[in-house]
Amino acid sequence: MTTFFHAWRRNQANRQAAEWLEERTEARIAVAEAPADIRDDVRRLVDTLFEGADGDVEPALNELWDLLSDRPELRERFARLRIVGDAVDFVKERTDPRTAGIRPQPGSDPEGV
Repeated sequence: MTTFFHAWRRNQANRQAAEWLEERTEARIAVAEAPADIRDDVRRLVDTLFEGADGDVEPALNELWDLLSDRPELRERFARLRIVGDAVDFVKERTDPRTAGIRPQPGSDPEGV
């Protein structure tokens, strides 16, 4: 017999899976639309944010900001991706915010780090 809690939990899991798929799709589209000369590096860095080890998150963010430093419109687009925002939050939470080490360019971090 399915209880309300089990039905609710299943609904929550389905919703979370749909959000995860949407987030990955949004990131893949942004990568696919990146200029060809940096696309492979951007793809590698975004893949690292999705699937890399915790210790790889901060270096991937720093490399992404460096790679996009001369492309402000592209940098802003990637800063709006949920995976990038989540990665920034992750780095903030595991380090002192005053010395986190991430180097977003002005206007690229939605929270102003």
